[in-house]
Formats: sequence, structure tokens, C-alpha cells
Amino acid sequence: MKQHTHVLASAICATALTLTAGACSASDDAVSGGGSANAAPAQDGPAVDGGTLRIGLDRPFTRLDPADSTLTSEPMLVLANALYDPLMVNGDNGTVQPYLAQEFTPNADATTWTLRLRDGVRFSDGKPLDAQAVIAHVNRLARPEAKCSCAADAASIGAMATSGADTVVFTLKAPNSAFPNAFTRSLGFVSEAPGADGSAVGSGPYVLSASQNGVSAELARNPAYWGAKGHADKLAFRVLPDTDSRYQSLRSGDTDLIWAESPAQFKQAPSDGLRVAVGPGSTSTVLLNTKAAPFDDPKVRQALQHAIDRSALEKVVHLGQGRVSDGPIGSRSAYRSPDAADGYPAYDPAKARQLLAEAGNPQVAFDYLVDSRPESQQRATVIQQMLGDIGVRMTVKPMDAAAAGTALMQRTYQAMDFITSTFGDTDAALTTLFPGTSPMNFTGYDNPAVDRSLAEGRAALDPAARAAAYNSAARQIVSDAPMLFLTENSNGFLATTHVGGLPDFSHRTVISLSPAALWSKK
Repeated sequence: MKQHTHVLASAICATALTLTAGACSASDDAVSGGGSANAAPAQDGPAVDGGTLRIGLDRPFTRLDPADSTLTSEPMLVLANALYDPLMVNGDNGTVQPYLAQEFTPNADATTWTLRLRDGVRFSDGKPLDAQAVIAHVNRLARPEAKCSCAADAASIGAMATSGADTVVFTLKAPNSAFPNAFTRSLGFVSEAPGADGSAVGSGPYVLSASQNGVSAELARNPAYWGAKGHADKLAFRVLPDTDSRYQSLRSGDTDLIWAESPAQFKQAPSDGLRVAVGPGSTSTVLLNTKAAPFDDPKVRQALQHAIDRSALEKVVHLGQGRVSDGPIGSRSAYRSPDAADGYPAYDPAKARQLLAEAGNPQVAFDYLVDSRPESQQRATVIQQMLGDIGVRMTVKPMDAAAAGTALMQRTYQAMDFITSTFGDTDAALTTLFPGTSPMNFTGYDNPAVDRSLAEGRAALDPAARAAAYNSAARQIVSDAPMLFLTENSNGFLATTHVGGLPDFSHRTVISLSPAALWSKK
């Protein structure tokens, strides 16, 4: 298990990137995974300008607006990064770096943050992207009618004020040492209000030429872009929601680049002459409703921890392409304690049966909600078999995405398959999924000691102090078992050999690619 450890001392400079640009400032290609640690392979040769890149998306979009959580989901960031520049970007090992921001610095107790923008950045319509534009953007996304999942982050802001044309001062309602992390997606994709077609105006390397919501989008290079110009003249996005069809479109040459999450495809792609660029971008878990039987009893929850062989699950479902997960602080996190892997309950069916007997409930039965993805269905079947070995009867109930989302938000479930990229940002994951009063606490978990540790970590500007507080909370969360941690999964992109500039994402916990960094070698 020691291969999952991460030495905190080596991450101090990286963790400090959440505080200021400083000497560790991000390069202009950080948004796509570039830079010295993640450079494109040398065999790609020099970049080639011109042509059209054809990109397959895994889900439909309803509007091209950063307020829409679909556009800012991990698989769709390849489209969002083309139209909008983020203020902050995700770096290696869960760190966050400045991008449109030159620096983002706190006061002594992390209650006031000062954001200084790059000079000379303009929206694609020529208007300046200045401090006032940032404030207008945050205010727009904070309104209920925007329906932005970022509203909770916006609500943590007590006041905003300009200090010159390029500087915004944020006064927070409570200390938050990781406040810049909130500006890597929706809040950070600074935009003007959408027009009649529902598309907002951004400052990205490409501009929208035409779109058909849920079907396709065509983008052209932004001639007035402030940074390095995109290599391709045009980007053609197509929505291809079926996993197999999307892969076949790449094999046949109908597309150049696709989003992928299938372990089987990652193994097969090199044999098909395709390129693979993936990282540990998601975590498979099980949500347990702690407010309803049978999972209102912690011993029943703990029994399930001991009954699931996570290593076997990873081999069967993820074909050795992922790794075992052991808690809310992932294997690549800068906050990870060296002994974190030792704290998760070992696979022990006898111990599981003992816990069920102690709970007075050896005949546990429950419904397990799962979506239609093949890996999700297979994972549910394997878990069902493992729990059957200890006398637990689990009924698998497939649901479409809308119904599953309703059950999640209203907590009308007993147990649910939950795959998320949230754990790529340790600060966000811990402080949104587990505090007792958080609107994103889907399990109903409530432990005042955990809340105190999370508040302590959130307020700590010192990386070591923050890590200590977060690890204390993580150990208690694992012990209380409101969520079962299963596997860390690889996801990312597959491409034809004609695509150049595809970066190395192996150290990225959030896969955020800008197509501006790619080129066609045809």
C-alpha cells in the first residue's frame, strides 16, 4: 500500500501556489497540462499551425455559459477552455496556480483576498476584462436564476471591491485558505452575460462560429487573443454520448480526439494505433444515507467497508488501469499523510459478519442506485456478490441521470454509486461533501469533531497545519464510513497519432485540457 504515499514536504511550494503567483507562477500552457513536468512528447516535433481539430464530447450541453455545470464538468473543460480563460488552473498533485490572475494573495487570517489580473486582457468582443468585469461575473453567477453549482462558493463572499482597474478585493464571511480554488471553473471563467443564443462572451483562444445545443459547436481562432494563439484554425466539437460509438469514430478517423473513461479502451488504444493521455481524475465511491435504515447504524456501514475487496474490484472493473482508494485525500494530493493508506479497514468478511451481529442486524437488505455506464453496472454486480458472501442482500436499481440526480439531492436513497472528480481538489471535496451544514452533504453525515477539523484546516494558511487538520478529519470520516471509498480511476483523452501537443496528465487530479495547445500533424 505504500505506493500510494505522498511526502508533504515536497509539496510545500506547490501548495503555496494557492496563495500567490510568486516564484512558482504557472506558465501560459498550464491550463492544458503543459510545463516542464507535463510537456508534450518530444516525438511530436515542432507545432504545426492551421487546419481543423475534430473533438468528440461525451455529453450534450444546453448552453455555452460558465454558469452551466455541464460545460464546466471535467469532460467538457476541453470546450470551456477554448472559449473562456480561467483565473486559476489546476496543477500537479491537486495544486492550484494563477492563470488570468497574476497573483491571489490573502491577509493574515485568510478573510480578505486580493486578486490582481494580467494586463491587457480583453473579451473577444473587445471589452476589457478588468476588475469590474470579474465582480459583474461573480454577481451574475451568484444569482438564483443562473442555477450555477458555484453559488455556494459565491455565497461565501461578503463583499467585493475594486482597487484600481486590475485588482479585486474579496472580503469573506469566514476564513478560507483555499479560496482561490473556487476560481478554477465556473467562477474563474470570467464572461459577459449570455446573448440571445445562450452563449456567453469570454476571453479564450477561440470564439464561437456556430452551435447546435446538444449536438455540435464550431469555433474559430480568436484573432485578438491576448496570449499564445491556438494552433488549429478551427475546432469542430460533436456530441457522441455512446462510449463505444465515440471510440469507433476515433478509430475510423471521423474524429481526432475524444474524452474517455473506459479502462478497456485505455488498454486497447495502443494496439489500435491511438494515443492515450490520462490521469487519476475521478474516484469511485458508494454514498450511504446515514439518516435512513440500515445505514443510520455506523456498524452496518463499517461492515460494508470490510466486506468489499477493493483490490479485486479494481482488477475486475478497471483492469489494473486505476488504483485502490483509501479515503477523501487522494493518492496525488499535496495534503496526503504518508500513513494514509494504512487507515482504511482491510478486506475481512469475518469482521464484517461480526459487525453486523453486533448491530443486531445480520440480515441487511437495501437498494443500490446506479447509472447506465458499463463500469458502474459491473461495479454494482461485483459489490453485490461480495456483500452476498456476508449475507447482505443488495438490489441493484439502474436509473437515468436525471432520476439519480433527484434522488441524490433529495436524499431519497439508501445507497448510491457515486463517481466524482471532486476529490481532485482536496479542499473542495472535504469542505463541501462532509460538513454537517453543507448543501452538498449528500449522505447526511454530521460529526462536530470533523466540522471543527475542517474549519481549522480551511482557516490555516500554513500548508503543514492545513494538512494536519485535513488528515485528522479524513481519519474520522473513514472511521464513521458515510462514504465507502473504492478506486481512483484513470480518465482523460484518446487521440489519433496525427494529434500533436497532447500533454502528460499522469500527475493531474483534474484533467483540464485546452485545445489551443494541440495541433494536427496531417
